[in-house]
Amino acid sequence: MASKKHEQVEEKPESVGLGTTGRGHHASEESEPSRTVKPSSRRPLVLVAVILVSIIMVGSILLPSLSAIVSGMQASSSSSSTDAAQTSETAATTNSYMDQLDSRYQSTADSLEAKLESNPNDAAALINLANTYLTWGDMAKNYASTDEENAHVTDLLQKAEGYYDTYLENNDAAAAHVNRALCRYYLGDSAGAISALEKFVAATPDYAPAWANLGMIYRETGDTNKAEDAYNKALEVDPNDENGMKSYVTSQLQSITSSADAATTGDASADAE
Repeated sequence: MASKKHEQVEEKPESVGLGTTGRGHHASEESEPSRTVKPSSRRPLVLVAVILVSIIMVGSILLPSLSAIVSGMQASSSSSSTDAAQTSETAATTNSYMDQLDSRYQSTADSLEAKLESNPNDAAALINLANTYLTWGDMAKNYASTDEENAHVTDLLQKAEGYYDTYLENNDAAAAHVNRALCRYYLGDSAGAISALEKFVAATPDYAPAWANLGMIYRETGDTNKAEDAYNKALEVDPNDENGMKSYVTSQLQSITSSADAATTGDASADAE
């Protein structure tokens, strides 16, 4: 649009006729050499010509600036429209993921809850239901962006915690203890999760997943030394990697070492300066 306006303005000198007016006066003077033109009668025409030339010159000077302003306004409008579209698309995508999660896990939860209605002591249904709500809540937490969605996540994790409690009333399973502690952690109670896991590993020191998760929460809360000790303990109690923790724990220990080396290098550089 800006370039089209530019072309239209440039056509004005030809249609306004500055050159035509000049040629007209000149031709008139050549065709009537004996005619005397009084200075006072020519002065208004010269003045008009000067004004027209000034207007055209000013217009041509301002034209690039006006074109840039128009282009800038168009670019700004286009950018705003693009940002709005991207925001809308992101929100729609997030809602789509949440909807998919809810659709996937709700049917499983409904089926397991139906089994519990028939048999409240069905241990398999209880632990599977608890695990379903924990996984559902953990995944939904990654996509929650509104108060309503966060409340939904809290509800899912609290349901998981409740089912773990019910299961543990009659069943002493290590995984259930650890997962219940993770419910506390995902609900924002890191201190409660650490307390539960510390109590558990004190009584059951040979369960690697408990040490691995304890190390993870220690590190997330800033206690790197305890995290490193817990990760090493996980490797120690499960040398054959029967619980599948070795890869995760090893990568975490390497990350801790890399962070420590980087910090040391940074301190050394600061001292040298």
